[in-house]
Amino acid sequence: MDIARTELAELVCTRISHDLIGNIGALNNVMEILSEAGSVLDESDLSVLTTAAATLSARQQFFRLAFGLDTSAVSSDKIAKICCDYLNVIGSRNYKIDFECNKIIPEMAKVLCLCLMIGAEVCLRGGHIKVQVGRQVVVETTSQTALSEPKIATYKQILQGQKPAENAAQFVQLIYLRELLGTKAAITLESNDNKMVLTIG
Repeated sequence: MDIARTELAELVCTRISHDLIGNIGALNNVMEILSEAGSVLDESDLSVLTTAAATLSARQQFFRLAFGLDTSAVSSDKIAKICCDYLNVIGSRNYKIDFECNKIIPEMAKVLCLCLMIGAEVCLRGGHIKVQVGRQVVVETTSQTALSEPKIATYKQILQGQKPAENAAQFVQLIYLRELLGTKAAITLESNDNKMVLTIG
């Protein structure tokens, strides 16, 4: 799949803005309440403010790792926390998404983050993402319920060199990963109802 750098940048920016805009709107609403004369925040307003701020912080830090510059100065423990915080704010209280990784390498933080995005995107009602780093990187996403088959099908189309028919920004994590790795490593994907395995190398 041929994609221009400008198009890739557009997809990344669209995805990031899409994932931040809802909570930015929530913050704006609370600030509008504060701007009204004599307004006092009640507990629900404070809850919205706290949740939106925490969500924005978690997503911003994660996107900085996934799409930003060099990550080698970030410690393994910090990377693990950033990834956990991100998964916590895209899951829900009832349907959490968690992960485990046998070896977190700072120089590979981008790859880890993109793989977590790839896995989390197909989890409809929570799930678990297991990352094994060795001669290959193997990312196993499982859930107690069925994973999103339409999204998995689109992933497979991308790996076959086809552009998504619509809403390409939703799949920018895999498009970016392919561009990041180039010809250095092959990417394969296998799946069934409640399990998806992505292999790099």
